[in-house]
Amino acid sequence: MKKSNIIALLLFVVVLVVVLTLDTVQTRSIQTGLMNVLSPFIRVGANAEHEVKNVISNPSDVAAMQKDYEHLQQKVAQLSITEQKYLQVVDENNKFRAMLEYRQQVPLKLTAARVLRRSVSNWWNTIIIDKGSLDNLGTDSPVITEKGLVGKTGKVAAHTAEVILLTDEECRVAARIEGIQGKGILSGERGGFKTRPDLRLRFLDRTLQVEPGANVYSTGDGGVFPAGLLLGKVKIFESRDISGEAVVESAVDFSLLDDVFVVHVDMENSP
Repeated sequence: MKKSNIIALLLFVVVLVVVLTLDTVQTRSIQTGLMNVLSPFIRVGANAEHEVKNVISNPSDVAAMQKDYEHLQQKVAQLSITEQKYLQVVDENNKFRAMLEYRQQVPLKLTAARVLRRSVSNWWNTIIIDKGSLDNLGTDSPVITEKGLVGKTGKVAAHTAEVILLTDEECRVAARIEGIQGKGILSGERGGFKTRPDLRLRFLDRTLQVEPGANVYSTGDGGVFPAGLLLGKVKIFESRDISGEAVVESAVDFSLLDDVFVVHVDMENSP
């Protein structure tokens, strides 16, 4: 520190001591003003010192606070689990309500079934459901949800049945595009494990003017699928050399299938 700064600091200290020790009217006035300025800092310092002394003198309070904190953490975790279970129940309830309403609305005889499993090797081709021949299910019965067509039954055992999904190339449906004359055949395409196959509506008139987003429905031709089942929406329309072809996005999310309806073939009627 410079010599001049040291001298100035000493002079300030001397003046401060004089001001705080002299007992005159002027110095008392100065002392009062100085105390008013310093009092907030003195109060904060005293409070902080008091808190530190309490913590040092009562170490058990720190342990109690830590215990309370850990207890609150457990409560938060339990409440989070409870909330998740509640939301799952709400989702299940909403799903089953939608299924019940759909079942009451459609003029078809339906059997509800739950998806048991699906193979990793043919994720987009088949699923296994928990209903079979003892539940009056047969081969080539349409399988649907309230969203649209899922596919059709394949091999049927006593208590289980295979469902060939609409994304399988072996599942073919006579279909039409809403608001447009003409029919085609909708089927899936063989895809990789991680790639969701597109649906293709083939054998259409190549001169058709098809807008993306148009709904695609089953026609009822062929005797397997009832007419009027929603199949999906048009993504793009391609005019080829001989015919037109539409790429269709399925109405059903096949990766989220949990519950389905099987339509009894002998009771099929057009909606």
